[in-house]
Amino acid sequence: MDIEIIKDDTPVKVSNSDDMMMEVIKLGQVDALERMIALREREEARHAALAFDTHFAAMQAEFRVVGRNKQGFKFKYAPIEALQMEYTPTIAKHGFSYSWDEEQIEGGKRCRLTISGYGSKRSNTFDVPDLTATERMNEIQVAGAMSTYGRRYTFISGFGIIIADEDTDGEVSIDVDEYATFAEKLNLCESIELLASVWSTIYPKVKDSPAAVRYLTGVKDAKKEMLL
Repeated sequence: MDIEIIKDDTPVKVSNSDDMMMEVIKLGQVDALERMIALREREEARHAALAFDTHFAAMQAEFRVVGRNKQGFKFKYAPIEALQMEYTPTIAKHGFSYSWDEEQIEGGKRCRLTISGYGSKRSNTFDVPDLTATERMNEIQVAGAMSTYGRRYTFISGFGIIIADEDTDGEVSIDVDEYATFAEKLNLCESIELLASVWSTIYPKVKDSPAAVRYLTGVKDAKKEMLL
C-alpha cells in the first residue's frame, strides 16, 4: 500500500514504512519519526504477544497431568525437579525458555519466573515467607527450601500445570485459537478499567478449565502490572 507524505508542499508516495521513515529522516521531521518508531514498536509487540499466546496454548495442549510422587513431612507433592524433567522438553520444543530471579523482601523472599518466547515475555511472582531453622534444617538449608518452594509454585502457576489429586472434574478443553484470542484481548487493554471489563467477559467462558484460568490469569496480572 502506497503512503503519501508532504515534501516541499508536494505529495511523495512511499511504498512501505521503511521508505516512509527514510523520507521523514531526510526531511528532519523528528517528532513524526518518533511517533512512527513508537507505532512500529507497539505493532511488533502486539504481533509478538499474539505469537507467544498462540504457541503457548499449543504447548499446554500437550501437557500431561503429573502426580505427587515425593513424600513430604505430612503430605505428598510434585517436586520442582520432577516438574522440570516432565515439562522442559515440551516447553523447549514449542520455542519457549524460562528463568528465575529472586529478591529479598520484608518478611521473606520474592521468587519471579520469566517465560520468554517469540519476542515476548511473561512473568509471575510468589512471595515466600521467612522460615526459621529447625532440628531438621539449618539456616542454609532453609534458604534453599525457600527458593525451591518459590520456584515450584511460580512454575506451576506460570505454565498452568495440573497436579494429580487436584479437582480436574469437568475439565473443559479450549480451542487453541480461541485461547490465544482471549490472551490478545487482555494484552490490548489500555486501562485497568478496560482490563477488568474484558476479564469479566472472558472468565465465565474458561472458568471450568483450571489450565485456562491459570494461564489467562497470569496474562491479566502481567498486563495489570504494566498499566499501574
